[in-house]
Parts: sequence; C-alpha cells; structure tokens
Amino acid sequence: MGMFDTIIFDRPIPCARCGAEIRSDQTKAFECTLDDYRIGDCIAHAEEIRIVGDDLYCNACKAFTTRYYLAVYRGVLVGIEQEREVAEALLHNFNFEKLLLWYHDLYRKRQHALADNRRAEAFMRQVCEWFEGGYDKQAPEGLGSLRFFLSRDILEKSETPLAALHHFLAEREAEAKAGDDNGQMSLW
Repeated sequence: MGMFDTIIFDRPIPCARCGAEIRSDQTKAFECTLDDYRIGDCIAHAEEIRIVGDDLYCNACKAFTTRYYLAVYRGVLVGIEQEREVAEALLHNFNFEKLLLWYHDLYRKRQHALADNRRAEAFMRQVCEWFEGGYDKQAPEGLGSLRFFLSRDILEKSETPLAALHHFLAEREAEAKAGDDNGQMSLW
C-alpha cells in the first residue's frame, strides 16, 4: 500500500459484509506520514475545511466494504461518520469553542513532544560523553555530584552505549504506561 496515515475510530464501524468491528483504517487522503490520528488531532493545514470520503477495508473478510467520511475543520479531525450528510452537518454546526479547547490540547501535546525530544537528545549526548570520556571506568565517588545528574542511574548500570539506550527506552515505556494507567499523559 505504500505510505499512508491511520485513522483510529472513536467507536468501531461494523463491516457491511460480515459485521466485524473495524477500529481503524488506513488513508492516503492527508500527508501520508505513517501517523495515527484520532478525533481532535491536527490532521491537515489550519485553513482546511472539508469532508474526506474513503473506502473502509475489513481485515476479517479482506474487502473494501463501505464508505466513511472524515470531517476536517480548520485542520482538525472533528468527526468520523458513515453518512456524508451527517459529516456535512457536523462541519456546518461545529462549535468554535470546542475547536479552541482542542487547540489548547494540541499545544500541550506539542510542548510535551518538544520536552521529550530535548530529554532524548540530552541523554544521547550524555551517553557519548560517559563512554567516550571514560566515566564508565571511574569509581562513583570520582564522578562529581551534578555532571550526569539526570541519567547517572541508567549510565552506571549500562555496560555499553547500546545497553544505556535500551535502559532509557525501557524507562520511558514504563513512565508512559504509568501515565496511561493513571489517565494522564506522561511528560516523558
């Protein structure tokens, strides 16, 4: 199929042929960056207001079974509907205040992503410094108190740079799962 994006449905759409619940679908209607999108996500440019029709593929019966419609208002996916008229009504009657709240959520997600990228980049720099500078061979008391403050626990238990990266990724996955379990988005 090549490059695509995945639309995650807020409620499953039943297959018109076999009745199987379809929870997501792939589309080439947007940027095709292999991203996942849900209602409330920025999916296109802010000036876009449109309805996108796409054919729904069922993995159970291995066929395109029905059509569904994505309502995009000011670049944000605001609805996924099975009838074009319902999607059009959603766009015509969309609440602008709701869009502003979604923009606030999107901005918060962006800030979290930027912080996450900065943390990962800083950790990779510290891994390089730790192993290239021979700090991995020094006794803990010779390391200075603040030099590797945020990543020392991972670095000290890692024999190689690759092991350090694996430990870092495992820690991030555990933090993300803990955030998901608490109904919160984790900062890291």
